[in-house]
Amino acid sequence: MFLGTLADPRGDVGQEVYYAKDAGFSFVEISLEGPRCSLEQLQPRTAELKQLRDETGLFYTCHTPWGWNIGNPYPKIRDATVQQVIDVINFAETIEARLVTVHMHTRFGLYDRRQLIGNMASSLTVLCDRAARSGMTVTVENVDQTPEDFKRLFAIEPRAKMHLDVGHANISYAGSANIVAFIEAFKDRLYHVHVHDNRGGHNVDADIHMALGMGNIDWTRVVKALKEAKYNKTITFEVFARNRRYLEISKDLLNDLWENL
Repeated sequence: MFLGTLADPRGDVGQEVYYAKDAGFSFVEISLEGPRCSLEQLQPRTAELKQLRDETGLFYTCHTPWGWNIGNPYPKIRDATVQQVIDVINFAETIEARLVTVHMHTRFGLYDRRQLIGNMASSLTVLCDRAARSGMTVTVENVDQTPEDFKRLFAIEPRAKMHLDVGHANISYAGSANIVAFIEAFKDRLYHVHVHDNRGGHNVDADIHMALGMGNIDWTRVVKALKEAKYNKTITFEVFARNRRYLEISKDLLNDLWENL
Protein backbone atom coordinates (compact mmCIF):
# COMPACT_ATOMS: atom_id res chain seq x y z
CA MET A 1 0.00 0.00 0.00
CA PHE A 2 1.27 3.47 -0.94
CA LEU A 3 -0.02 6.65 0.73
CA GLY A 4 0.03 9.93 -1.15
CA THR A 5 -1.25 13.46 -1.09
CA LEU A 6 -2.96 15.59 -3.72
CA ALA A 7 -0.81 18.54 -4.75
CA ASP A 8 -2.78 21.68 -3.93
CA PRO A 9 -3.43 23.32 -7.34
CA ARG A 10 -3.37 26.69 -5.59
CA GLY A 11 0.27 26.22 -4.64
CA ASP A 12 3.58 25.55 -6.35
CA VAL A 13 3.91 21.93 -7.44
CA GLY A 14 7.58 21.81 -6.47
CA GLN A 15 6.83 22.88 -2.92
CA GLU A 16 4.01 20.33 -2.81
CA VAL A 17 6.45 17.54 -3.70
CA TYR A 18 8.90 18.61 -1.01
CA TYR A 19 6.08 18.78 1.54
CA ALA A 20 4.94 15.25 0.66
CA LYS A 21 8.46 13.94 1.15
CA ASP A 22 8.90 15.68 4.51
CA ALA A 23 5.46 14.48 5.72
CA GLY A 24 6.25 10.85 4.96
CA PHE A 25 4.10 10.23 1.89
CA SER A 26 5.15 7.87 -0.91
CA PHE A 27 3.74 9.75 -3.89
CA VAL A 28 2.11 12.95 -5.09
CA GLU A 29 -1.09 13.07 -7.09
CA ILE A 30 -0.97 15.94 -9.57
CA SER A 31 -4.35 17.43 -10.41
CA LEU A 32 -4.01 19.14 -13.78
CA GLU A 33 -6.12 22.21 -13.01
CA GLY A 34 -5.84 25.83 -12.09
CA PRO A 35 -5.08 28.22 -10.78
CA ARG A 36 -1.44 27.06 -10.77
CA CYS A 37 -1.31 23.46 -11.96
CA SER A 38 -3.06 23.39 -15.32
CA LEU A 39 -1.59 21.22 -18.05
CA GLU A 40 -0.38 24.31 -19.89
CA GLN A 41 1.41 25.51 -16.76
CA LEU A 42 3.06 22.19 -15.89
CA GLN A 43 4.10 20.93 -19.33
CA PRO A 44 7.11 23.29 -19.44
CA ARG A 45 8.18 21.94 -16.02
CA THR A 46 8.42 18.25 -16.89
CA ALA A 47 12.21 18.17 -16.55
CA GLU A 48 11.92 19.80 -13.13
CA LEU A 49 9.25 17.31 -12.06
CA LYS A 50 11.41 14.37 -13.12
CA GLN A 51 14.33 15.83 -11.19
CA LEU A 52 12.13 16.25 -8.11
CA ARG A 53 10.96 12.65 -8.47
CA ASP A 54 14.55 11.41 -8.56
CA GLU A 55 15.64 13.68 -5.72
CA THR A 56 12.82 12.77 -3.34
CA GLY A 57 12.24 9.15 -4.31
CA LEU A 58 8.51 9.81 -4.70
CA PHE A 59 6.39 8.86 -7.69
CA TYR A 60 3.40 10.54 -9.36
CA THR A 61 -0.18 9.87 -10.32
CA CYS A 62 -2.28 12.26 -12.42
CA HIS A 63 -5.84 13.46 -11.92
CA THR A 64 -7.87 15.28 -14.58
CA PRO A 65 -10.17 18.16 -13.56
CA TRP A 66 -13.52 17.16 -12.08
CA GLY A 67 -15.45 19.09 -14.74
CA TRP A 68 -14.02 17.18 -17.71
CA ASN A 69 -16.86 14.93 -18.87
CA ILE A 70 -15.78 12.31 -21.41
CA GLY A 71 -19.39 11.11 -21.59
CA ASN A 72 -20.75 14.49 -22.71
CA PRO A 73 -23.74 13.93 -25.03
CA TYR A 74 -22.52 16.54 -27.52
CA PRO A 75 -19.95 14.81 -29.77
CA LYS A 76 -17.72 17.82 -30.54
CA ILE A 77 -17.39 18.70 -26.86
CA ARG A 78 -16.85 15.06 -25.94
CA ASP A 79 -14.15 14.64 -28.58
CA ALA A 80 -12.38 17.80 -27.42
CA THR A 81 -12.45 16.54 -23.83
CA VAL A 82 -11.03 13.17 -24.87
CA GLN A 83 -8.20 15.00 -26.63
CA GLN A 84 -7.51 16.96 -23.44
CA VAL A 85 -7.23 13.69 -21.51
CA ILE A 86 -4.88 12.30 -24.17
CA ASP A 87 -2.72 15.38 -23.62
CA VAL A 88 -2.68 14.55 -19.89
CA ILE A 89 -1.67 10.95 -20.69
CA ASN A 90 1.19 12.32 -22.80
CA PHE A 91 2.29 14.48 -19.86
CA ALA A 92 1.89 11.60 -17.41
CA GLU A 93 4.11 9.40 -19.53
CA THR A 94 6.80 12.08 -19.61
CA ILE A 95 6.96 12.29 -15.79
CA GLU A 96 6.47 8.49 -15.50
CA ALA A 97 3.21 8.75 -13.56
CA ARG A 98 1.55 5.45 -12.73
CA LEU A 99 -2.04 6.28 -13.70
CA VAL A 100 -4.42 8.92 -15.02
CA THR A 101 -7.87 9.39 -13.50
CA VAL A 102 -11.05 10.57 -15.19
CA HIS A 103 -14.44 11.09 -13.53
CA MET A 104 -17.74 9.37 -14.22
CA HIS A 105 -20.60 11.81 -14.85
CA THR A 106 -24.10 10.37 -15.23
CA ARG A 107 -26.23 13.51 -14.88
CA PHE A 108 -26.65 15.80 -17.85
CA GLY A 109 -29.98 17.54 -18.38
CA LEU A 110 -32.63 15.22 -19.79
CA TYR A 111 -30.22 12.59 -21.11
CA ASP A 112 -30.60 9.02 -19.89
CA ARG A 113 -27.71 7.85 -17.67
CA ARG A 114 -27.33 4.67 -19.74
CA GLN A 115 -26.62 6.78 -22.81
CA LEU A 116 -24.05 8.81 -20.90
CA ILE A 117 -22.38 5.61 -19.66
CA GLY A 118 -22.25 4.36 -23.25
CA ASN A 119 -20.68 7.62 -24.37
CA MET A 120 -18.11 7.37 -21.62
CA ALA A 121 -17.28 3.77 -22.49
CA SER A 122 -16.64 4.75 -26.11
CA SER A 123 -14.33 7.54 -24.95
CA LEU A 124 -12.54 5.17 -22.60
CA THR A 125 -11.83 2.83 -25.49
CA VAL A 126 -9.93 5.64 -27.22
CA LEU A 127 -8.10 6.52 -24.01
CA CYS A 128 -7.22 2.92 -23.16
CA ASP A 129 -5.91 2.41 -26.70
CA ARG A 130 -3.63 5.42 -26.24
CA ALA A 131 -2.56 4.50 -22.71
CA ALA A 132 -1.75 0.91 -23.70
CA ARG A 133 1.13 2.12 -25.87
CA SER A 134 3.19 2.81 -22.75
CA GLY A 135 1.51 0.64 -20.13
CA MET A 136 -0.33 3.59 -18.57
CA THR A 137 -3.51 2.80 -16.60
CA VAL A 138 -6.73 4.81 -16.95
CA THR A 139 -8.88 4.80 -13.82
CA VAL A 140 -12.47 5.99 -13.46
CA GLU A 141 -13.51 7.81 -10.28
CA ASN A 142 -17.04 7.62 -8.89
CA VAL A 143 -18.85 10.91 -8.34
CA ASP A 144 -22.41 10.01 -7.31
CA GLN A 145 -22.93 6.63 -8.95
CA THR A 146 -23.79 3.16 -7.70
CA PRO A 147 -21.78 -0.01 -8.26
CA GLU A 148 -24.34 -1.02 -10.90
CA ASP A 149 -23.43 2.03 -13.01
CA PHE A 150 -19.79 0.98 -12.99
CA LYS A 151 -20.65 -2.62 -13.83
CA ARG A 152 -22.37 -1.32 -16.98
CA LEU A 153 -19.35 0.79 -17.85
CA PHE A 154 -16.77 -1.95 -17.35
CA ALA A 155 -18.87 -4.46 -19.26
CA ILE A 156 -18.40 -2.25 -22.33
CA GLU A 157 -14.75 -1.24 -21.74
CA PRO A 158 -13.10 -3.77 -19.43
CA ARG A 159 -9.60 -2.31 -19.69
CA ALA A 160 -10.43 0.70 -17.51
CA LYS A 161 -9.84 0.35 -13.78
CA MET A 162 -11.87 1.36 -10.74
CA HIS A 163 -10.90 4.45 -8.77
CA LEU A 164 -12.92 4.49 -5.55
CA ASP A 165 -13.45 7.87 -3.95
CA VAL A 166 -14.59 6.92 -0.45
CA GLY A 167 -15.96 10.36 0.37
CA HIS A 168 -18.02 10.50 -2.83
CA ALA A 169 -19.45 7.05 -2.16
CA ASN A 170 -20.54 8.24 1.29
CA ILE A 171 -22.74 11.03 -0.07
CA SER A 172 -24.79 8.63 -2.19
CA TYR A 173 -27.79 6.62 -1.15
CA ALA A 174 -26.33 4.21 1.41
CA GLY A 175 -23.29 5.76 3.09
CA SER A 176 -20.69 3.34 4.43
CA ALA A 177 -22.65 0.36 3.11
CA ASN A 178 -22.22 1.79 -0.39
CA ILE A 179 -18.48 2.18 0.13
CA VAL A 180 -18.14 -1.47 1.10
CA ALA A 181 -20.35 -2.49 -1.82
CA PHE A 182 -17.94 -0.78 -4.22
CA ILE A 183 -14.93 -2.51 -2.65
CA GLU A 184 -16.57 -5.93 -2.75
CA ALA A 185 -17.89 -5.52 -6.30
CA PHE A 186 -14.57 -4.34 -7.78
CA LYS A 187 -11.89 -5.89 -5.58
CA ASP A 188 -10.25 -7.39 -8.66
CA ARG A 189 -10.44 -4.10 -10.59
CA LEU A 190 -9.76 -1.60 -7.81
CA TYR A 191 -6.63 0.33 -8.75
CA HIS A 192 -6.68 3.63 -6.85
CA VAL A 193 -8.47 5.09 -3.81
CA HIS A 194 -9.20 8.61 -2.56
CA VAL A 195 -9.93 9.11 1.14
CA HIS A 196 -11.52 12.08 2.90
CA ASP A 197 -14.47 12.48 5.24
CA ASN A 198 -17.89 14.15 5.18
CA ARG A 199 -21.24 13.96 6.93
CA GLY A 200 -23.13 12.25 4.13
CA GLY A 201 -25.95 13.78 2.14
CA HIS A 202 -27.20 13.61 -1.41
CA ASN A 203 -25.62 16.47 -3.31
CA VAL A 204 -22.29 18.05 -4.16
CA ASP A 205 -22.58 20.47 -1.22
CA ALA A 206 -21.95 17.51 1.08
CA ASP A 207 -18.57 16.81 -0.55
CA ILE A 208 -16.54 18.85 1.94
CA HIS A 209 -13.27 16.84 2.06
CA MET A 210 -12.68 16.85 5.81
CA ALA A 211 -9.98 15.04 7.74
CA LEU A 212 -10.60 11.39 8.50
CA GLY A 213 -12.67 10.99 11.66
CA MET A 214 -14.40 14.37 11.38
CA GLY A 215 -17.41 13.05 9.45
CA ASN A 216 -19.62 9.99 9.69
CA ILE A 217 -17.67 7.50 7.57
CA ASP A 218 -16.95 4.25 9.41
CA TRP A 219 -13.22 4.08 8.68
CA THR A 220 -12.77 0.84 10.60
CA ARG A 221 -15.29 -0.80 8.31
CA VAL A 222 -13.71 0.73 5.19
CA VAL A 223 -10.16 -0.30 6.07
CA LYS A 224 -11.31 -3.79 7.01
CA ALA A 225 -13.03 -4.16 3.63
CA LEU A 226 -9.93 -2.94 1.76
CA LYS A 227 -7.72 -5.37 3.66
CA GLU A 228 -10.12 -8.25 3.05
CA ALA A 229 -9.99 -7.35 -0.65
CA LYS A 230 -6.17 -7.56 -0.39
CA TYR A 231 -5.85 -4.02 -1.69
CA ASN A 232 -2.17 -3.02 -1.94
CA LYS A 233 -2.03 -0.11 -4.37
CA THR A 234 -2.24 3.69 -4.05
CA ILE A 235 -4.35 5.72 -1.62
CA THR A 236 -4.49 9.52 -1.94
CA PHE A 237 -5.59 11.76 0.91
CA GLU A 238 -7.89 14.48 -0.44
CA VAL A 239 -8.14 16.49 2.78
CA PHE A 240 -8.69 20.10 1.82
CA ALA A 241 -7.87 21.81 5.12
CA ARG A 242 -5.41 24.69 4.90
CA ASN A 243 -3.76 23.43 8.09
CA ARG A 244 -1.73 20.46 6.87
CA ARG A 245 -1.77 18.92 10.33
CA TYR A 246 -5.28 17.62 9.55
CA LEU A 247 -3.86 15.82 6.53
CA GLU A 248 -1.05 14.30 8.57
CA ILE A 249 -3.44 13.18 11.34
CA SER A 250 -5.55 11.49 8.65
CA LYS A 251 -2.50 9.59 7.41
CA ASP A 252 -1.66 8.50 10.95
CA LEU A 253 -5.22 7.36 11.59
CA LEU A 254 -5.36 5.25 8.44
CA ASN A 255 -1.95 3.76 9.13
CA ASP A 256 -2.98 2.82 12.66
CA LEU A 257 -6.16 1.14 11.46
CA TRP A 258 -4.30 -0.70 8.72
CA GLU A 259 -1.69 -2.05 11.10
CA ASN A 260 -4.04 -3.02 13.92
CA LEU A 261 -7.11 -4.49 12.19
